[in-house]
This record gives sequence, C-alpha cells and structure tokens, in this order.
Amino acid sequence: MQRKAQKRDHLYETLKAAIMGGDYSPGSRLPKEVEFAEKLGVSRKTLRHALERLENDRLIERLRSKGTFVHFRRYLVLADNNQDLCLPYNYIIPGIIRTAERMGTAVSICAFSEFENLTEEQVAAGIAAQQNAGCIVITNNIDENTRIYQQLKHLSLPVVLAHGHPSDHCFTGWPTVAFDEQAAWRAAFVHLKEMGHRRVAAGSNRPDLKLIRGWSREAFLAMLAEIGLEADPALLFSMNVNGDDADDAMHRLFRQQEPPTAIVCYSDFWAPHLFRSVKKMNLRIPEDVSVMGFCGAPMGRYLSPTLSTIDLQYEKTGELALQMLLERTHPPLEIVDFKLEVRESTAPPRKRFPISTSMFSSAPDTKQPEGKDLR
Repeated sequence: MQRKAQKRDHLYETLKAAIMGGDYSPGSRLPKEVEFAEKLGVSRKTLRHALERLENDRLIERLRSKGTFVHFRRYLVLADNNQDLCLPYNYIIPGIIRTAERMGTAVSICAFSEFENLTEEQVAAGIAAQQNAGCIVITNNIDENTRIYQQLKHLSLPVVLAHGHPSDHCFTGWPTVAFDEQAAWRAAFVHLKEMGHRRVAAGSNRPDLKLIRGWSREAFLAMLAEIGLEADPALLFSMNVNGDDADDAMHRLFRQQEPPTAIVCYSDFWAPHLFRSVKKMNLRIPEDVSVMGFCGAPMGRYLSPTLSTIDLQYEKTGELALQMLLERTHPPLEIVDFKLEVRESTAPPRKRFPISTSMFSSAPDTKQPEGKDLR
C-alpha cells in the first residue's frame, strides 16, 4: 500500500512540476486518460488520483465531454529595483505570493530596471515568450513620462496596478488597487485630536514642505484647523529616511515656546530615528510626547514602545491585485481600507514638560537633503 501511495505521489509531483515549468502550456488540452496513462506508464486509477489532486490545486480543469485542460497561469510582477526596505513593494509582494499559492498559479518578480533599455515591442515579446498571462505593476504617480507605463500601455495582456492612486487608474485605464492617501493621513491627526492633543507636528519627505502625503501645504493646514488642531506652520518638519537629520528636526520642534505634544511620522521607518532623538533630549514616549507612524510596516510591532500607526494593508493590496487578474470579477478600481493600529507610542497629553536648553546641541541647522518617496 505504501509503495502504491508513493507511486501516486511521485506522479502527482511530476505532473505538477511539468505544468508549472511550462512543459504543458496554459490552456492546452491533456491527452485522453487511456492514452495519457499509457504514455506515462501508469494505471488509469493512479493517473486519475493525480489528476484529482491537480484539479484541487487549480492547475487543471476537467470539463465534461470536452477533456482536461491546463488551467495554470503565470503572472509577472514588476516593481522598483531599489533595495530600500522602506519601499512598499517589499510588503505587497508577500501578499501576491501567498495568493498565488492558494489559487494555483505562480508569479515571477522582475525589476523595472531590467526593462529600462528595451522597446515596447521587445518587452511584449519577452513577456509572451515566458508564457505570462498578465502583469502586476507596483508603482504610483504615473504620467506620460513614466518609463514602465510607456513600455506596457499597448500590451495585449491584462495589466493591474497595485498601490496606485485613483488618479493613476484614470490616467492609465488599468484596473487598480489603490489607497486613499489623504484620508489615511487625516485619520492619524483625528486620532490624536480625539486623545486630547492640540499641537501635533507633521513630517514630510520633501524639504520644501509643499506636499505632505497627498495634501498641499495650504490644504493640509486647513484640514488641521477643520478637525480642531493648531494649524501652525512651525509644526511642519522634514527628514530623510536615513534619519541622520532627525536630531536637528526634533531640536527645531522642541525649541518652540510651545512644543508639540505629538508627532506624526511620514513613514513608520522614521520612528526609530525619532525615538532615538527624543530619548537623547531626556523626553519619554508617550509620557512627554506621542509618536504616530504611517504605513503599517511590520517593524512597528517590535519597537519599544510599540508604534501606533495607520496601516495601509500592503499584503491585502497584493492579494487583491492578483485576484483582479485571476478572477476578472472585481470592479476596475478597488480602494484598500486603512486601519488605525493603536499601540503604546500614543497616549493623551499630560502636564507640559519643562524645556531645558541643555536638551539641544549647539550645532547650527543644516540644509536637509530630499528624502525618498515612501509611498
């Protein structure tokens, strides 16, 4: 009995590897059971057992009176080749991979840079040669000059945009899994206002502070006033992702006659640098100042104190993107909900702490280099 089970398992694994490796092309019809069993050198009962397992894996589809067809599809995922762990594609791709495993398909991951010097025709031919059934592109803020858009805009295969903005869907016409950046950013400040904070500092990755998470400077300050927070431009600050200017940024904020009682980071990846700088000033989180993250990176759970954040649900973005390609039943624009994760780094404001000049270094302010766009 054990030998028979081993034979069945071996046949199943062999056929599965052949299908996923491209030996049987997507949509092709497999030989009739009698012929196929003879070709493989197995009994029809052993073959039928393997085919049932492959059907459960969604690798084949058996249609009455028509035959057995290869249902397996391979999809290409295109993402920025920047190795920065702060970039969202690092957390979107696991969601795509898990969904592919569950739905009996496979994905190949490719960097934009690999297509950089190819023509539109060369890209289309390469995708077709690898028997890809469609593409997922992880990027946003697309315009006519976006290279990957130029190369894929006339592709005959379906393309889904992951982690885009609704405006990207309107521009490209591609089905899009989007996020409402402005609403998610606003939610962080509403949460702090409801906790009792009044002066909340806001970080941007742009040194000119003209754009803050999808809001223009003027619109952002108006939003703060509308929800009942102080709309003080002095509470706006910028930093780079490396955090080497975090000390200067915090010193500028806490030199104010009335410093902030809470800070919202442009990204969760700013938080470790802010934690370090605040500690150097002998301030405690959240007793003296609350710190709020934004994006929902896994590392926030491992900080001390753990980081409150607005979770943009990157893995769900990946899941929906692949489902859009596989099922074709979704609306062309899906907005992924954000989640407020309240942890230890935020609390109601307490009695105002004393500000001592000994907290600050005497180093002059330096010009801040432009930060990366952590979308």
